[in-house]
Order: sequence, then C-alpha cells, then structure tokens
Amino acid sequence: MGTLKQAFDIPIAWTTDVNAAGYGEYAFGKGKGLSSVIYYTVGTGIGGGAIQEDRFIEGFSHPEMGHMLVTPHPEDHFGGNCPFHENCLEGMAAGPAIEQRAGKKGQDIPAEDPIWDMEAYYIAQCAYNTTLMFSPDVIIFGGGVMKQKHMVQKVHQTFSRLLNNYVKTPELENYIVTPYLEDDAGVFGCLALARQTKLDKD
Repeated sequence: MGTLKQAFDIPIAWTTDVNAAGYGEYAFGKGKGLSSVIYYTVGTGIGGGAIQEDRFIEGFSHPEMGHMLVTPHPEDHFGGNCPFHENCLEGMAAGPAIEQRAGKKGQDIPAEDPIWDMEAYYIAQCAYNTTLMFSPDVIIFGGGVMKQKHMVQKVHQTFSRLLNNYVKTPELENYIVTPYLEDDAGVFGCLALARQTKLDKD
C-alpha cells in the first residue's frame, strides 16, 4: 500500500475480498440488522469472513476458513487439489476441483449429476462446522459455484442430516443463503468499511 499512499493524499486501508463481500452483506444485504454474519465465497478458491457486532473476527491473521478439513464423500474418488491439505474444503469443493473431478466446468454439468450431491456434502459440512463454532445469525455462500440454482436446497438437506437436530438454528431458508448483493457485495462492502472507518476516527 506504500505506493498508493504516496500517490494519493487520502487514508488507505485494505482487507480481503471475502471480508469486503461479507461486510457488504452485513451492511446492506442478507445480514442487515443481524449481529453475526459468516460469509463464504465458493469459486476459484474458497474463503470465509466472520463479522460479529460490526467487527471482523480475526487474530494474528485473517481466518483461512476455506482450508478447514472435510470428510470425503463415500462415492468421491477425487483426492483434492490443494497443495497443502488434500481434503480441505477448497481442495475438494472449489471450482477447479469440480472441473478436475468432472473434466468440465461447473456451468456445463447438469443439475442431476451426482457431482452436485458431493459438492453439497462439502458445503454442508462447512455450514455444520460454522454453526457449531460460531452460532451465527446467518451463513451466506457467494461465488460462482453457488450460482447453481439447485445448490442451496441440496445444502439445506445435507446440513439437516449432518446436524441431526443437535442445536436449533433459524429456519434454513433464512439461515443458509446466497448473497442479496450477488457480485456487487465486495464493492458495497468496501464503501461501507470506508464509511465506518471514517466514523470511528471522527
């Protein structure tokens, strides 16, 4: 950011793309009016951002939620493509993993293909882990993979089976959702973060 700060006489800050998208949904989208929001992007990679009471949940670094380990689907013989963790969420469920498994891009795979059941299994595990770790008000899944219209219902069904009534969540139609702002969530998030940063300094 040093070059930008030298070129522009204005305050400059940065965050991750998924944090920005998550904050956009928190401020203007499916998370508006809620206190805790978890946002995932499922696309070329998988990343996650966690927001609680207007602040990101972070420690020594930003979370790497996309690299949580998942249990392979019993009928999935794909070993994952993450160079660090074979069966992490990103290595098993991101767009490139789908393409390697099927030999074609996700948008070219019909909705009835069993690959989508495997994909839902991994995304549902993510939602399950997120629920038990954070108990958020909403979990939002964005990104190109989640633009498949049939995916959310499949995730709901598998999530319910995995959770097995262990804890009571909000209605799934309002709990595990896709973003209201769609591809514009990141832009709205950056604007909202800039506004909030200025308010915090004033």
